[in-house]
Amino acid sequence: MKSSLAIFRCGFLLLAVVIVSRAAWAAPLATLRIATYNVANMFDRYDDPYTEDSVPARGTSPKSARALYALARVIKAVNADVLLLQEVENRNFLAEFNAAYLDGLNYKYVVLLEGNNSHIGDRGIDVALLSRVPVYSATTYQYQQHPLPNGTSVRFSRDLLHVRIRPEGFPELHVFTLHAPSRLGGEAAAVRRITEATLAAKILREIFADNTNAWILVGGDFNDDETSASLAVFTSIPGVPLRRVPAVDARGGTATWISPSSGFEPATLDHLLLSPAAARYLVQKHAVIWNADPRLAEEASDHRPVYLDLRRPTRVLAK
Repeated sequence: MKSSLAIFRCGFLLLAVVIVSRAAWAAPLATLRIATYNVANMFDRYDDPYTEDSVPARGTSPKSARALYALARVIKAVNADVLLLQEVENRNFLAEFNAAYLDGLNYKYVVLLEGNNSHIGDRGIDVALLSRVPVYSATTYQYQQHPLPNGTSVRFSRDLLHVRIRPEGFPELHVFTLHAPSRLGGEAAAVRRITEATLAAKILREIFADNTNAWILVGGDFNDDETSASLAVFTSIPGVPLRRVPAVDARGGTATWISPSSGFEPATLDHLLLSPAAARYLVQKHAVIWNADPRLAEEASDHRPVYLDLRRPTRVLAK
């Protein structure tokens, strides 16, 4: 009888543990971590005859297994729920990398829509997103054009990717990721960055000017620092008052691009911007630059990931 009672108690306790574990697993997130990361020339081992990949002179050689392993270790250390990416060659390679290297992170949603850099003669790099929380939709703005005084017009050099995220217990989150033109283009590229920022501002204003409660995050590689004219465009959109979240690493540093071999000084090029409705729920006032292991970070990319945490509201407005 005692033996039967003991077995019953053990079985009951085991059942209770299973129920509690499942309840904890199913519970909404208390916080939501969002990161941006330029993964630096993430090219696969296959030659695309329509782009300039697999060309060492253009920095488009396949990313080595060693670098991919380092990249995965950095991504796992950041452990973001939503990860914005730049410089990814194509969706299939990102999905393969996710399955082979990012096991355990549970990124069910792989978003990459080939943009304007995947045309004939270009390098073939795109912006992308990985998410473990539900993605509702993804929109490309690669066809939007901004008129110039000389009668011509420009498009985004890569894209402005708009992904609507619906984490349980949170308002719908509008995530925009971008990759602005490289600083290596000099003054012409600087003007182009301002022009693309102006085009992005127009799009954001059209969508959100009448929605002050919208949770908006704009992130990516802006290729400009926080004092630049292009960043000022984003933080002065009429009706959509985005603000940049300052970012620091564990040592107090602010550089997100560090490339000793390039001969250039480290710079702050990667940013996260939030709307006021979302910024109210920041867990801490600043974002974090992950550079805990500089040697590993350098093996993975010349950029450092930047992330922030948002806490779950006690009350969620209807979507």
